[in-house]
Amino acid sequence: MLRRRTLHLLLLTLTGLIILLAGCSRSAEDVKETTVPSTNVENVVLLSPKAPSLIPALLAEKKGSPDMKLKVETWDTIEQLLARIQNGNVPFVAAPLNLGANIAAKGLPLQLLHVNTWGSMYLISTSPDAHRLADLTNETVYIPGQSGPPDILTRFLLRKEGLDGKIKLAYSTVPEMMQQLAAGTIKYAVLPEPMISGLRVKLDGRLYEVIDFQKAWRAQFGEDLPQTGIFVNREWAKTHTKEVAQFQIMYRDALNETVLRPEESLKLSAEAFGVPQAVLFAAMTKISLVYKDAKDAKPEVERYFQILLQDAPESIGGRLPDAGFYYGL
Repeated sequence: MLRRRTLHLLLLTLTGLIILLAGCSRSAEDVKETTVPSTNVENVVLLSPKAPSLIPALLAEKKGSPDMKLKVETWDTIEQLLARIQNGNVPFVAAPLNLGANIAAKGLPLQLLHVNTWGSMYLISTSPDAHRLADLTNETVYIPGQSGPPDILTRFLLRKEGLDGKIKLAYSTVPEMMQQLAAGTIKYAVLPEPMISGLRVKLDGRLYEVIDFQKAWRAQFGEDLPQTGIFVNREWAKTHTKEVAQFQIMYRDALNETVLRPEESLKLSAEAFGVPQAVLFAAMTKISLVYKDAKDAKPEVERYFQILLQDAPESIGGRLPDAGFYYGL
């Protein structure tokens, strides 16, 4: 019963992670530039998907600050995100890096404040016999969405290993993939945490890691794989430098506490994600939360964007962001 309930809740409540894994060019079209009016610093909004970046955010919201009250709200679809940004009442937005770059390229004044989530994506198998990509020759790997980061990064690894064309890639949705993995109708898929840990409970532990994208990226480039960050509205930031600095401190401290002492953060997050706290505890060993200011993370982010640009330029808006994309430069 617990295993069935865990999978059901994951399918219902972790929809934000689908956006993290999908391409974003279609939904970021035809946006109009907007500015954020002066916001009451007693109630500053951070809009986040239900993804690892939400975990420190909820702790920061609870702890608060004498100078600024943070209110965390969630988004599930790109359409919701764009509508909130265009309404001009959301100073801070957590989003996949490629999505932020795509939106900025279409005219909305987003700047990257920092990167907080690295890697945390895996190619997994229901068979214990697969240990490396070569073991999947003539097999089919299911990927959530075509031309998004999971697709691009998987193809990148296949080319690097000389396996391009030797492993079939198929595309589906995250809920469908999880259901098929649980039912045994597919064997291989690319998924993020904490979805994998929830599915592993459902399968009594019979879920195995074939590729850790973070480790593969490190082996190739000697650096971590940036995935998600928090963005600020550029126009709002110009007149709220103190609030931006305060937010950065609040989030950084909450992230560090989450990594060192996760109990409080995960208790808050379990309710928000709608999954048992034990699932999040298990996932935390596979989620890489590291705070890095945008100006310091720029080399890693640009390396990542270069790979996306080569295979799917539309995934980042057709070009590399300029220096103005990075707050503090």
